[in-house]
Amino acid sequence: MAESTPHRESEPTGWSTDSQIVREFDRPVRVSDAVIETLMKAVEDWPELSRSPPVFEFVDADKLDGLFKTRTVEETSHMPSVEFLFQDALVTVMYASTVRVIVERDA
Repeated sequence: MAESTPHRESEPTGWSTDSQIVREFDRPVRVSDAVIETLMKAVEDWPELSRSPPVFEFVDADKLDGLFKTRTVEETSHMPSVEFLFQDALVTVMYASTVRVIVERDA
């Protein structure tokens, strides 16, 4: 029997370079899911990031999701965003019509 994989309405789009990974997720998506998925990709591409605890232990999903719950994009004139460090990489999350997660490391 073939192994099944979870169904996702749409796969994230994105691109990467030697020092940056950018992923865009269609809304609705939990911000924490987008961040965790992108960080797991970054750890896969850049093994030196695996020195920290596993991604799911590093990211407090409830608090991260809570940062973006107060207003919808249509109710505000600015794009809510947050930045934090994960090992030696800067993680930027931008919440607009899509959720964009950017992971940048020193090249």
